[in-house]
Amino acid sequence: MKYSFTHKINLANIDRDLWPYETEDISISDADSFEEAQQKVDRLVAERLGYYRAMSDQAKAAKNNSPSGRISRPAPSFRPPSASQPVAPVATAPVPPVPPSTGGGNMPPEFQVD
Repeated sequence: MKYSFTHKINLANIDRDLWPYETEDISISDADSFEEAQQKVDRLVAERLGYYRAMSDQAKAAKNNSPSGRISRPAPSFRPPSASQPVAPVATAPVPPVPPSTGGGNMPPEFQVD
């Protein structure tokens, strides 16, 4: 008989700013005994908690080292054309005229509101 065991980690308990709603499920389903399954899951949970705490500490250190108190993101790779490079105008299609039947004249009786 194979035993299974599952543990849910609430990441908001580690760092609410980084992971306000995220959770992670860790499970084992091929253990020979319930105790073995629980021990394997506990070992994996301890590893994942260490990983998430390290990520949280790294994010806090980056936040504290940035001058504005926020984590700086890289600048976008798109650069607008400079003044020395002429920009070609975008050709647009002319707007078609409004048909006379929809020009606000008489509306059909099913659309009239009393």
